[in-house]
Amino acid sequence: MYVGTYLQSIRSLMDLKRYQNLFVFKQRSVAEHSWSVAKIAQTLAYIEQDKFGNTIDFGVLLQKCISHDELEVITGDILSNTKRRTKAMRRAVESLEKLVYKEDYAENLLPQGWEERFKPFTLDAKDGTIEGDILAAADVIDTLFESVDEIKLGNKTYFEDVYVSSVRKLQSMELKSVHHFLEHSLMDVIKGTELENIQITSKEEELMP
Repeated sequence: MYVGTYLQSIRSLMDLKRYQNLFVFKQRSVAEHSWSVAKIAQTLAYIEQDKFGNTIDFGVLLQKCISHDELEVITGDILSNTKRRTKAMRRAVESLEKLVYKEDYAENLLPQGWEERFKPFTLDAKDGTIEGDILAAADVIDTLFESVDEIKLGNKTYFEDVYVSSVRKLQSMELKSVHHFLEHSLMDVIKGTELENIQITSKEEELMP
């Protein structure tokens, strides 16, 4: 496959909409989401570096951010709660993504010889490295922003649950920049909304007697 074909194909992420099976007031594309994730990740990385002394490879981080959803050119946007509804579903989606990466993405989209180069930025983007962890956090934070926007516009039925689950995911993460965001920045995001009054405990805290 040639570079031009790959780039032309990836541009379709600008037309691929998120939350395709839900009503949303603000329709965003996967490409818009990836840009926002990259900006959030850049901010988290600066906090990790400047406040907590961690070393970040910004080149690797950027490539993970802008490429992590490229498989959706083939699979479409599978909602997170659908992917993780059951362990069997999660395993099935992971198997699908591996198959799609090999048979469709690597063989039919990527220029020849790029399969292993792109694997850490697409299939294995959230790989447990600090850059992968920052990507995972930024992905959740952007989903949180999207849910707040929808709630502000009155679209509460689904997106209040998205907001709560997003905060819980962030609470469970170990990155210090994430907890810095929750402590110092989350209130800026939800200020003036009814979300200010929601007290979100972790699932572990809910189970405590």
